[in-house]
Amino acid sequence: MNKEELKQETATLVEAFLDGDSQAFNRLVLLYQTKIYHLALNYVKSQEEAKDLAQDVFITVYKALPKLREKAKFSSWLYQIAINHCRNRYKKLNRRGFFSNISLDDDETYMQLQGDEGPEQLLQRKNTVNLVRSTINSMGKTEKEILLLRDLQELSYDEISTILDIPLGTVKSKLNRARTSLKDRLKKFYKDL
Repeated sequence: MNKEELKQETATLVEAFLDGDSQAFNRLVLLYQTKIYHLALNYVKSQEEAKDLAQDVFITVYKALPKLREKAKFSSWLYQIAINHCRNRYKKLNRRGFFSNISLDDDETYMQLQGDEGPEQLLQRKNTVNLVRSTINSMGKTEKEILLLRDLQELSYDEISTILDIPLGTVKSKLNRARTSLKDRLKKFYKDL
C-alpha cells in the first residue's frame, strides 16, 4: 500500500470508528502496529518492552481518538503520541537502570537477522547493525528522532515537522546534520564511507 492509499484508508477507518464501528479501530491498529512497535523498539531495546509500549500507545489513541480535531492528520497525531510515550518510557527505564543490563549482542535487543548467510556474514551483518544502532542511540534526542522518523519510519518532512513541532526548514537542516554526524561517526569503523 503506498502512502496515498494508506492515508485514504486511514481517513476511512477513523471516520468509521467515530461513527461507531469498533472493528475500524482494530484495522487501524493493524495498519500501524508494526511501525509503532519498531519505533518503540528503537527507544527501549527490548522486544517485550516495545510490545507493551506499543500497546500503551494504542490504548491512549483509542481513548483520545474521539477528541481528535483534524481527522486527516491521524498519522502525525499517532506518532506524536508514540514519541511522547517512548520518551517517557525511556526516562522511566533509564532511571531504573534498565539499559545498563542490556547487551548489544543480545538477539532480543536488536533486530533479528535472517537469510541464507553463512556464520561469518551473519556475524558481520549483526555487528554492523549493532554499530549503527548504538551510534544513532548516542546522538542527541532531536537528531535521533529525526533519523528514526525519516529513515526508518519513512515519514515525510511535513509529518516530522508536525510530530516534533519544529519548522520544516529545521527538520531538513537537522536531518542533514544528523546524517552527516552519523556518517562521520561510522567512518571510524568503515573507511570507505
